[in-house]
This record gives sequence, C-alpha cells and structure tokens, in this order.
Amino acid sequence: MRYRMWFILLGFFICQSCTHDFSLREMDAESKAVLFCMPFTGSDTTLIQVARSRLIHRPEAGATSKPTLLFKLNGEEKAVKYTETATGLLPAQSYYVLGRLKEDDRIEMEVSYPDLPLAKAQTVIPKAFPLEKLEVVLTDGNYGWSIQFRVSFTDTAGTEDYYGMRVLKKKKTVYASPEMRDTIQYMPVDLDLEKEPLLSEKTGFDAIFDISKEYYRYLYCWDDSKIEGKSYMLKVGTYYDSGYEDEEQKETIAYKIYLYKLSKEMYTYLQALNRIQNNDLGKYGLAPIRSHYTNVENGIGLLGGCNVYESDWISSPKEKNDN
Repeated sequence: MRYRMWFILLGFFICQSCTHDFSLREMDAESKAVLFCMPFTGSDTTLIQVARSRLIHRPEAGATSKPTLLFKLNGEEKAVKYTETATGLLPAQSYYVLGRLKEDDRIEMEVSYPDLPLAKAQTVIPKAFPLEKLEVVLTDGNYGWSIQFRVSFTDTAGTEDYYGMRVLKKKKTVYASPEMRDTIQYMPVDLDLEKEPLLSEKTGFDAIFDISKEYYRYLYCWDDSKIEGKSYMLKVGTYYDSGYEDEEQKETIAYKIYLYKLSKEMYTYLQALNRIQNNDLGKYGLAPIRSHYTNVENGIGLLGGCNVYESDWISSPKEKNDN
C-alpha cells in the first residue's frame, strides 16, 4: 500500500461530484447515494468513500443507516472492508478492497441504503501509458534558463484514449550543523503550457479575452483527438531551480513525473472539474454555471479507473558551466 500515491490521486477528488450531468434541481426530490472510487494500478488498496446526499428542506428517518456495498472485479465479488478510524493509509469512516489491479480489469460496484434506490457504476482499468522516452532538460526561457519536461509516446490507432500528467517537486535541505534537522519539501509543479498545443489551446470567449486555462490540482489531461495513432512529444516547462549550497547548507532539487492513462469516466469527470475551475465568466453571471459529472446510476459521484506510471526522482539538470 502506498500512501504517497493515494495523496497524489485523492488530492484531486475531495468530495466533488459518466453518463450524465446532474444539477441541484435534479436532486431536489429525493436523497441519493454518493460514491467515489478511483481504482488504479500501483497500489494494493482501493479506497471507497460512500455517503448519502442530505436534503436541506426536510429531515430523513434513515439518514444514519449504513450502506451495503458490492464490489466485483472481472465478475468476481471481492470482500469490502471498513475502517472507523483514520490510519496512515486510509481516512476515517472509509471502505476499501485489497488486491492489486492491472490493465483491462473490469470493476462493477453497487451501493444500497434501506430507503434509497440502488446505485450502480462500472469502469475498466485502461492500458498502460504508451511511454517511449522521458526527459528533463534545461532550455533557454524568456527570462533565462527554464526546465522542460519532454514526454515521447505513440497513441494507439482506432481507439479513444485519454491521458494525464502531473509533476511533483522535491526540495531537500541538508545542514552542516548537527543541531539542525534536515528537511524535505514536496510540492506540485505549476507547468508552463504556452508551447504545448494539446494543453494550451483556447476556444470561444477564452480565446477572445485571452483567459488562461488552468487544470484542477495540477493534473494536466488531454485526449487523442489531435494525435490519433501518431507518435508525439509533449513539451511542458517550469522555471529553473538549481538549488543552493554554501558552507552551512546544501539544497537539492528533484522531480517525479506521474503519467496517467485515464478511463473515459475519469477523464470526463476531470474535464468537468476543469470547466468549473475555469468558468470565470459564469462566476460573474456572464455564462452558464457548469455542472459536475457522474457515472453513478441512481446516485452521485464517480467510479473511474486509471493506469499510473511513476518515474524515479530525477535531479534538476545543471547549467553547462556548473561543476
């Protein structure tokens, strides 16, 4: 079980809510089951979070009842476990299933409360990200050196494919004095997308008013509509951080790159979050309010799979005149 991977993935999906949009008007009449589950490769634990939507206008007699969960992997029912208290791996009051997942695994779930309709959802773990080469290089930027992440891959022809990328930065400081404790900081990287057409293209009012496009929680995702069956090199960047060193301390910089192959459900959900994140005109009443997205039949939430590639830590490249 890998806590870091849970942190990377679940940070994107904190109680946001793939066959249709939903609205408050649609949910006004009755409470519904709420399900969030993002099964992925790279871990032996699948976290499941279940609740029920609450009605503001009237109390519910069965609001404290416990749900019944069914989790099937490739048609075989798996044991669903529960933890009341938080652990180093799981949040409090959450359900989970043990066992590693692999590409093409089919997951089906059902959630039932005594007084609510049966909620259902399904997803499939996608095939692995078709990575061919990964580079972290130093390039000439607008204001000096910059870091560029280059991802070379070949899209599969004849299929709809969905991809994602996230970069984590590690800043490690080692002190010469034994009285000082060494520190390590982890932070997501806000990538420069200006030279990457798969991620930076603007349309409609965004292009007219030159509104920047942002990605929710620094998870950058795209589909294969522009590169169907072709080889491609994705190029995104960030500012150059060479670290620091003197007689008292040494600071080093490294990057870890996560590449995702997303199920259609997961991709569509992320795109909905991005539309909400970037709907500045809607916030001022100049455009429609964007809806969330769900693939949970008779319920709310997401069951979406992904296949994750995690690189080793890659040291920040040095300037050519560095020793």
